[in-house]
Amino acid sequence: MRSRRERMAELVSAHHADLYRHALWLTGDPALAEDLVQETYYEAWRTLSRLGGPRAPRAWLLAILRRRLARHRAAPDPPTVPSEALAGLAGGDDPEAAAELEGLARAFARLPEPQREILLLRALHGLSYREIAALLDLPLGTVMSRLSRARAALLAAAPGQSHAAAEVVPFPRTRSPRGGKDG
Repeated sequence: MRSRRERMAELVSAHHADLYRHALWLTGDPALAEDLVQETYYEAWRTLSRLGGPRAPRAWLLAILRRRLARHRAAPDPPTVPSEALAGLAGGDDPEAAAELEGLARAFARLPEPQREILLLRALHGLSYREIAALLDLPLGTVMSRLSRARAALLAAAPGQSHAAAEVVPFPRTRSPRGGKDG
């Protein structure tokens, strides 16, 4: 049987990059993103016994991070997406891909936070619609319609960007997508 410390170390190892990137995309502030992720780990450590089945850790940690983010939403200006958040996402040394990604990042930063969050959960974390619905405590149809509106808003906020860039996944992922179907 694994110790509490080993379980926590596994969670940090498996999910740290995704949690940090999620917080960074939503706040635009590397220091705040680091603080929020640390606060997430602190709460996770305190409530580790509540962790459920094998697919639960990511959703559980994202739920904790969402609560932490909610406490820091007082900033009136939309965040800018720092270049650190784009690291590893651009198409290698392709200047066109990097320019398109930067344009999408600027458009993404202008979206309202609920739209940014739902796009991140789908595109960056690869969560299914059902997983997003459970995490956000929303009906499945609401998730689907909000995601559709968020994609449309991203396209509208990114004039000159290709339609395909926001149609399915607005930001390239750094790891291969999980298997399975949505719905």
